[in-house]
Amino acid sequence: MVDSFDTTIAAAVRAGVRFDDASQPTAHRIRQNDEFELNFVDWGDETNAKPALIFIHGFLQQARTWDFTCLALRSRFRCISLDLRGHGDSGRPFEPDYTTHHYLSDLRRLIDHLSEEYGIDRFGLCGLSLGGTLSYLYASENPNSVHAIVVVDVAPEMNREARRGIRRYIEALPKDGPFDALVDKVAKLSPMRNRDAVRGSLLRATIVSPDGTWDWKNDQRLFDYHRPSFNSDDYWAALEKVTIPSLFVIGQNSKLVTPETVRRMIETVPGSSATYVTKASHRVPGDNPIGFIKAISPFLDRYVPKSDVGRHRNVKLAPT
Repeated sequence: MVDSFDTTIAAAVRAGVRFDDASQPTAHRIRQNDEFELNFVDWGDETNAKPALIFIHGFLQQARTWDFTCLALRSRFRCISLDLRGHGDSGRPFEPDYTTHHYLSDLRRLIDHLSEEYGIDRFGLCGLSLGGTLSYLYASENPNSVHAIVVVDVAPEMNREARRGIRRYIEALPKDGPFDALVDKVAKLSPMRNRDAVRGSLLRATIVSPDGTWDWKNDQRLFDYHRPSFNSDDYWAALEKVTIPSLFVIGQNSKLVTPETVRRMIETVPGSSATYVTKASHRVPGDNPIGFIKAISPFLDRYVPKSDVGRHRNVKLAPT
């Protein structure tokens, strides 16, 4: 089996992603209360020489969802991506505590850790779907800590039929069998993504045995216990409290967020803006990585300044 990061680099090159540094990022563990550890991936180093960007994945995704984006941006930003509880390489709580409140506590724990260990006190947030919701929820309560947010293909209220379509996609995923058959199925379900990118993503999302069979890394209890903590009115109320620069990124082929809702979000957050990425559905960074990177780069360069990069304590963690 080819190493998943080698596969990532090869797929990024074929996709046309431009990057200067092909070195593998480091994974780190932090304890979330006394139950389990959270995993995060750091694409930078301990010098804190670049402004920090924190990436938060969507439901049933993982920190490595952001590999192409982090490869492209790591020359300008210290990119840090989190595995939420039960996802990727993070641990699983004893009880299936998979609500918005619990995911938000994971993000807070990472942010506290980055401040304590690295002196990173201000940062940008970029989140897809569930991660986008967590981004604006956190920013609504902590405007002095967050330079800017990028919220990808999610809103306080979403198209119900499109949400059912995502559920049907999830239910159509294989539960077992040969790994290559899994790749074939996901590639068929995701026609906007090339097979190399699908394979690399699945290598990071699964545990593949020598005999070619596989198992998901994610806690399978997520399917039954993932729950929102708020209703749409609560989410709108949180968005009304966001005062920092905000960019809403929508997949042009996604039906999850209607144009009317996009307009309302722009009206709700002063000075915010929205952009549509062509050739992309809900999973925008994976469907069209080049389009996504081009869409967010000018915004990040403008609002996540190089002059504010923390207290430079230069504390280095041991990678796992």
